[in-house]
Amino acid sequence: MKRFEHAWQDYKWIDIEDPKKEDFVNLAEELEIPMQAIATCMDPEHLPRVEYLDHCTMIILRHFDNRARPGAGTIQELSTKLVFFVGKKYVLTLHRTPLPCIEEKKDKVPFEQITMSQLISRLFVKAFQSFEAPLDELVAKMDAIEGRIYALRRKSILREGYHVKRRASGFKKIFKFTETVINSLQQHSRIHSLNYDVVRDPLGRLIFDSDNVVEEITGLLNLHLALMSQKTNEASFKTNEIMRILTVVSIFFLPLNFLAGVYGMNFKHMPELDHYYGYYTVLGAMVTIAIGILAWVWRKGWLSKDDFKP
Repeated sequence: MKRFEHAWQDYKWIDIEDPKKEDFVNLAEELEIPMQAIATCMDPEHLPRVEYLDHCTMIILRHFDNRARPGAGTIQELSTKLVFFVGKKYVLTLHRTPLPCIEEKKDKVPFEQITMSQLISRLFVKAFQSFEAPLDELVAKMDAIEGRIYALRRKSILREGYHVKRRASGFKKIFKFTETVINSLQQHSRIHSLNYDVVRDPLGRLIFDSDNVVEEITGLLNLHLALMSQKTNEASFKTNEIMRILTVVSIFFLPLNFLAGVYGMNFKHMPELDHYYGYYTVLGAMVTIAIGILAWVWRKGWLSKDDFKP
């Protein structure tokens, strides 16, 4: 456990990093916090929420986890917990790993004279701002995906777009739950002096940006699927055109091949073979059949580029 403490005239700030079980017992006795509340506050599955206890208020926020892997998409994978216990004379913060917003504030507080509400507001804002850079990264990836879609470089777009959407959806859930916490705090009189306008401004931008990313990447993925479907349809249309030409050609040659096959048989008794005008008669029949087939195909419209007529 790492403990940091700084006292002002009317309150003190205690920060605990990576607390152990025995630390919870000591803090519960020192600050009169219910043991059950402080012992379970570091459960990694907890979502942002607020709980009003007898002598203090417990607030759970989420801070972006810089160790999150690129494919992370759930709230627990993307963020780590930052827990506040706010009493009349103290602000207690607990977290598992070092957080930039906490470390930055530790360096400044020896030179600042700030109220309890100002300290809480600034820590809230810094926790929210930890998500700005990851969201900007998602916007950049989304712009790259859009450029590749229109440039017809579509390899791996579905997989990359899915990761962007999943990550943005995870951020969106965090911000929505956090907004519920802020609304509850504002309606409750326990921390009435908190500057909610300052807190809501960065949170509102994050909610808007995450909504925008989810909406736009969904549209881009739908556009990608539509273009791929169109490309498949065009290839299918070209194949059908080729098959139509081959079908029309085969219509002409099937009856002609039949006649040629009949008179090409080597039977001894075939009277037509001895006919003086037999050769010319068969050629005339072939021409007549071909002209008849041509007229029928033309009437059907099968020689045009339009679809077959019924």
